[in-house]
Amino acid sequence: MARTIKDIYNALNVSKASMQELHDYVLSTDYPGTIQDTAETLAIDVKSNSKVAVWRLWLWIMAVASWTIENLFDTHKSEITGILSTQRPHTLRWYSEQSKLFQYGYPMVWTGTQYQYETDDPESRIVKYAAASEQNGKVILKVAKETSGVKGPLSAIQKSTFEEFWSKWKDAGVKMEVVSQAADVLKVSITIIRDRLVLNASNKLLRDNTINPITTAIANFGSNLEFDGILRLSKLVDAIQAAEGVIDVKLAGAWHKPAGGSYTAVDLFVESVAGYFTVNYSDSTFVYIDNINVPVID
Repeated sequence: MARTIKDIYNALNVSKASMQELHDYVLSTDYPGTIQDTAETLAIDVKSNSKVAVWRLWLWIMAVASWTIENLFDTHKSEITGILSTQRPHTLRWYSEQSKLFQYGYPMVWTGTQYQYETDDPESRIVKYAAASEQNGKVILKVAKETSGVKGPLSAIQKSTFEEFWSKWKDAGVKMEVVSQAADVLKVSITIIRDRLVLNASNKLLRDNTINPITTAIANFGSNLEFDGILRLSKLVDAIQAAEGVIDVKLAGAWHKPAGGSYTAVDLFVESVAGYFTVNYSDSTFVYIDNINVPVID
């Protein structure tokens, strides 16, 4: 990681102080050349009315130049690392990133070395979310599209076309399973103490009844979860707790159900089958308690 300009300047002065042939270059006639200059001292002297030795300014210029080069190397390293992690075949991340390049409705042609699209149409790329994992020697590829900001599964024909894309694009011998289904359902039992100076009986802001901070916080929590990530109940509680007008939150229980499955209790966390979650409000229980003053006991 690139050093700061101050760190580089100070390092240059440490080297200068160790070189006897440079001891004639001093901060002032009152100090010997072995006294080390610092970036902080230079900043003070530059702002004063006194003259500053030219050699100090040249050292600062060298520090700035070195800092620029170190940052360029950091940027270069980051770009190369990103290319290697996404473009190199046989990595799970490569499968995820390539899935997002699938163009629905476009044929793939053989170029002599590989299949590829003749037309580049970003609007046809329907796979918005993708995550790959490996289980029992098979690549499990979870994908979803997005409609009006809401995650959803590919249709049957979209999924079959996507699987055909991978039959041409994947390496020979790789076993793959594509998962694209409706969101996993989360059912919760929660008690919330709310501030009635902020929220009305419907949990909407008194100053703007178009906003429900609690449902908004839950929705944002779900949308911000990493695709195919882990849902931690403590983080869900934290998200609700941070909503405007919420004083306290108690989670009594939570249950998880994949599409077509049945509910099972969740202890601390749960991994999704589809790659994403939705809260089922009709099955869930939300108990609201209006703010009450609790006496302080010394």
